[in-house]
Amino acid sequence: MTALIHRYTALERVSIDVLDGQDTISSAVTEESTTIDLVEGMSSAPRSDLEPAPFAVSFTSGPGADTDVAHELVLYADLALSRVTLSFDAAGFDDAYADRVAGHYKVLLDQMVSTPDAPAARLNILTADETDTMLRTWNDTGTRLTEDICLHQAFETQAAKAPDAVAAVFGAESWSYDDVNRRANELAHCLIEFGVGPDVRVGIHLEKTPGLLIAILGVLKAGGAYVPLDPTYPRDRLERMVLGTGCEVMITCRGLDRILPSQVRQCLSVDDLGSRPDPSAGNPVTAVRPDSLCYVIHTSGSTGTPKPIALRHRGVLNNLADLNSRYGVGPEDAVLALSSPSFDMSAYEFLAITIAGGTVVIPDAEAGYHPASWWELVDRHHVTVWNSAPPLIELFLDFAEVSGGPRSLPLRLCMTGGDWVPTTMPARFRKVAPDLRFVALGGATEASVHSTAYEWDASREWSGGHLPYGRPLANQRTFILDERMMPVPVGVVGELYLAGVGLARDYLDRPRETRERFVQWVWGDHVSERLYRTGDMARFWPDGLIEILGRKDFQVKVNGIRVELGEIESVLAAYPGVKRAVVVPREAVDGQVTLVGYVTARRGGTLDYAPLFDVLHERLPKHMVPSSIEIVQSLPLNKNGKVDRRVLSSPVQVGGDTPRTPQGKPERAGNWQRVVTDAWREVLGVDHLDGDANFFDHGGNSMKAIRSMVRIDRRLRISDIYEHPTVTALADHLAERYGEQPDA
Repeated sequence: MTALIHRYTALERVSIDVLDGQDTISSAVTEESTTIDLVEGMSSAPRSDLEPAPFAVSFTSGPGADTDVAHELVLYADLALSRVTLSFDAAGFDDAYADRVAGHYKVLLDQMVSTPDAPAARLNILTADETDTMLRTWNDTGTRLTEDICLHQAFETQAAKAPDAVAAVFGAESWSYDDVNRRANELAHCLIEFGVGPDVRVGIHLEKTPGLLIAILGVLKAGGAYVPLDPTYPRDRLERMVLGTGCEVMITCRGLDRILPSQVRQCLSVDDLGSRPDPSAGNPVTAVRPDSLCYVIHTSGSTGTPKPIALRHRGVLNNLADLNSRYGVGPEDAVLALSSPSFDMSAYEFLAITIAGGTVVIPDAEAGYHPASWWELVDRHHVTVWNSAPPLIELFLDFAEVSGGPRSLPLRLCMTGGDWVPTTMPARFRKVAPDLRFVALGGATEASVHSTAYEWDASREWSGGHLPYGRPLANQRTFILDERMMPVPVGVVGELYLAGVGLARDYLDRPRETRERFVQWVWGDHVSERLYRTGDMARFWPDGLIEILGRKDFQVKVNGIRVELGEIESVLAAYPGVKRAVVVPREAVDGQVTLVGYVTARRGGTLDYAPLFDVLHERLPKHMVPSSIEIVQSLPLNKNGKVDRRVLSSPVQVGGDTPRTPQGKPERAGNWQRVVTDAWREVLGVDHLDGDANFFDHGGNSMKAIRSMVRIDRRLRISDIYEHPTVTALADHLAERYGEQPDA
């Protein structure tokens, strides 16, 4: 019984009350404890009725016997008949759970008897039926979705089928499939002349325009793999991304070419396409195959360097085609492109919608930051598919509830993932899009974006605060394993592993990190296969649904984008005078995750906040810059002598000097001042802000800036808040630009 409880709870010392006497027996369970060790190592002590163990054992009385102490689980052992009975607290467990535990107990007991010298922690506890259900039935996802082709070939099929159909919309311009295909072909032939072929990496340094779609397809048609480089990223980070992927060719446009890394051998501008005297328009024929690389996406790296993930055509096309097929996406559909080019959800917006024959609607750079423009674009261009991380949906719904129009929107499908999805979100979205199907997707960049899906059903209540992860998509598999790589029973927490056709080839040129996260696994007679360890802690529900419970490591999700806290800490720790740097996630009043940095100074040194923020902005994208930094004299330690991150993550101040808002400047009267103050107080969750209060010093970030824009004035731009970050400065700017806000 001790060994079984250890397997369920991971408790290293298990205590069990003896109902036949007044003692509590306990046993320490280690990785190497055998059945003999557990029996010999048992100790006893007087039982405390004030703090009874949740488990009990009786060697004489049977089920139903009176006891003065309540227990969750009681084992009745009839030694004369060699029979045991398990009794459960019916308030906490149902019959199915009781049957599973009884089955586990029998399987484990049989093995302990037959192999008493084997470590009990490594013995199987699953029944044969459970094993078959969890490993095979729930992973029976084999489906043929496409022919053995590449992503660009799927696009070429659509271009041949409907050349005049609209592939992309940008501002007042519409681009047909034929237009996009011909320009992509011209670009591809140029790239081939530069030596681009299978697995050759090509950087794409472009803002979101139809030129981005042309560049992506051009690289794929040439046989290469594209490396998306978001122009909003700091130059230093872009250089590390280019060098880390070995890009020798870069695609850009006029205006961005001067900030490119100097190490690039060749540079092509999409502005020059069509200017060649005899441009090649035919689809190029290359040696690229479905298992060739299609793109390299960077995620945050724990060592301080962006981590390049190498994806293949076969896996990405499988996943995109699966979503299109599963939810009926076709030529009549359009999607709004909201994701950063360097965020892997953009693959759906530019590739999946076009291989389905639909249209990508691309906001201009400024409109892309305001929910009011999203509403207008969705309505004007009859956008039917929404694809973004949950924080952007929250922004859109905030706007819809505050100032959205009376008309319902044509959206029929929402696919979201990359972060927690609140259970209230689907019903909120249905209020503005009554016909909406709402799908929560799970997975990882290392598995071609998405691996699982859960479609919200209004008739089914979900008890948690977030929607479940769902079940595996086509040709993909999911496993939940313990630290010994053994499958855990239903309801028991373990680490989620992904498998199937979507798995990335590797972390590009990083064999050590690849070996750590991509592992070969076999269990019993289950065929050996390659798994990706996600670091997500999860559990199965009895019907096979997966529920995510949190992270195992130092990764967090910020606005749906995975962030390694170690990378931010590395930048801070490298600053002169910093002795130690720690970054922790903290949940804000609105439920969003913000990042808080803590630094200590070297002996005799002093630190200032402004230079620390400057170096962060120089080295990291905006979503990775902490909302606040606290310079402290020391960091709290746990009993093991390590920094206690849980203490730092709480909103309670841990001591030391903290940033102060400048005082003494009188607040100005005026309606803009009142509007800005009220909006910022609401989105920041603070009670008071004076005129000199800095939005970003009080926990503001880009998402909260957009939320405040909705509440202040729809003409406001996100750049205005960055350029005028105090209450007074923004109010002055608004008054100067738009006149005094009228009373309303």
